[in-house]
Amino acid sequence: MSASKAVLGFSKSIIVDVSETAGLPDLIKNAYRTGGASIPIVIFTDPGVTKIFGRYDHPAMKSQKYGTIFKPARDGVSKAKKDGTFFGEGKPTVVIKIQGSQLESWKSSAGTEIKAKLVAVEDEKIYLFVTETGKTIRATAAQLDESSVSRARKLAGLK
Repeated sequence: MSASKAVLGFSKSIIVDVSETAGLPDLIKNAYRTGGASIPIVIFTDPGVTKIFGRYDHPAMKSQKYGTIFKPARDGVSKAKKDGTFFGEGKPTVVIKIQGSQLESWKSSAGTEIKAKLVAVEDEKIYLFVTETGKTIRATAAQLDESSVSRARKLAGLK
């Protein structure tokens, strides 16, 4: 598994050119500066850039066991979301949990199909599914076909 795939499982990636570090928020600048001279540096933060969940430089990622390497950051993000302290642009993430959902077929905008349970909707934009094998999948409305989005919104009690 690549680092980008491991990151995208629970986070959104932003790539910053080294020459652009002056324009970064102070929290990110500090995390970047303490990373040393080894590039790349992967920094996990909330959308509002109020908290760092992890900082990993090239030596820390050398083994390429990203599931293990990024686990503390992934766990921190997950806990913050559950606690309501994962802030996006100054506001806590609103999570609508779906109780008693059933295994159903869901279709992507590309036409691929998965069997999964809809377990939550974050900020009315991100749909969380758990597959038959227990894998969690996060998808935006743009990644799902229209009928799947409509059904998911209805299950979550959204218009």
